[in-house]
Amino acid sequence: MAGGLTILFTNVWLERYAGSEVVTRDLALGALRRGHRPIVYTPAIGPFAQELTAKGVAVVDDLAMVAEAPDVIHAHHAIPCGEAIIRFPGVPAINACHAFEYWVEAPVHFPQIGAYVAVDDACRDRLVHTQGIDPARVVVLPNAVDLARVPARPQPLPDRPRRAAAFGKAVGVPEIAAACKALSIEFAAIGAQVGREVADPERHLVGFDLVFASARAALEALCCGCAVIVCDGRGFAGPVTLENFAALRAKNFGLRSLTTPVTVPRLIEAVRRYDREEAHRVCEQARREADLERQLDAFDALYGKVIAAARAAPVSREAHDAAVARFLRAYLPRRPHDPRWPWLAEREALHERIAELEGQTAGGRIAEPEDRLRAAEERIAMMKRSRLLRFGRWLRRIRGLPTPY
Repeated sequence: MAGGLTILFTNVWLERYAGSEVVTRDLALGALRRGHRPIVYTPAIGPFAQELTAKGVAVVDDLAMVAEAPDVIHAHHAIPCGEAIIRFPGVPAINACHAFEYWVEAPVHFPQIGAYVAVDDACRDRLVHTQGIDPARVVVLPNAVDLARVPARPQPLPDRPRRAAAFGKAVGVPEIAAACKALSIEFAAIGAQVGREVADPERHLVGFDLVFASARAALEALCCGCAVIVCDGRGFAGPVTLENFAALRAKNFGLRSLTTPVTVPRLIEAVRRYDREEAHRVCEQARREADLERQLDAFDALYGKVIAAARAAPVSREAHDAAVARFLRAYLPRRPHDPRWPWLAEREALHERIAELEGQTAGGRIAEPEDRLRAAEERIAMMKRSRLLRFGRWLRRIRGLPTPY
């Protein structure tokens, strides 16, 4: 649709390079290039957010600082999504799901949400078959890559792979290094688990011939011209070829494709299937289908659809309030020892221990070292600063509820 929308993106954090952070960055910067006005709300601003602010994208960790209602909310993650809709009850929204299991990726149930976006078939099934979302409201939009960020390869792929990398979730698979060693292939790992997290992995990936990766990381490696073997700690899917590319992309190169265990012999056999010409053709296919610009076109059309629908049928106050009550019931602790919030029991136990120590010290019966009491108090303070507790306070403050902790 035509440019000029104010779009509020939400993401649970923007602290480091990771999947949803990269998606949020690419969508916000892409929207900016198209003449929209992106705003990014995250409860956890970190170094990763600097790239957005350096290019003129407003990034906030407090929705009270957003003084003008956006035209549409593009939400990732349950709690910041709910916060944004509660803060701007008259604004239509879309809610994206990027994972089949993680609780933060669960959809929220507000009538303002005009469409739910799933990145693959598994996420679509989570929305429809475990959360009761009407299939007509679910759109599958696979991940995309900003090709403008991918530099030219310094040299074409060789006849046999000389340099290989494990990227993303695959860095936690020790069998990969063993297979590369057995085949005399130079090996490196790129990811937080090995202390090598980089903000611009595409500039590193173009220097490798073969990459072991899954999910969005596999797609990035394909667009960088690498031969890719899909695997991670959950399992093995094998080399990406023209024949299986469509099926693997529909599964986001992830959970449902990782059907067999990772073993060194299986990895060695997959590496021996390396074909530089096939890798080149798969790269071309990936770049055609996973170009971020195509995804931005789809989101622009979706924004227009949900905005038009919201104008035609505004959400009633009663429906909004009922959705807020459901959201608060789902995400706020409602009783001591609530199993969904295990830190509550620990916090209560620490308070009881502090009270016991203070009573013993005041009565002169025991001379407990002050550093033990201080350590316990510091643990309480640390939990007060925890994201989950902050989420609860923010939501209570938005609703005008007391915040006793």
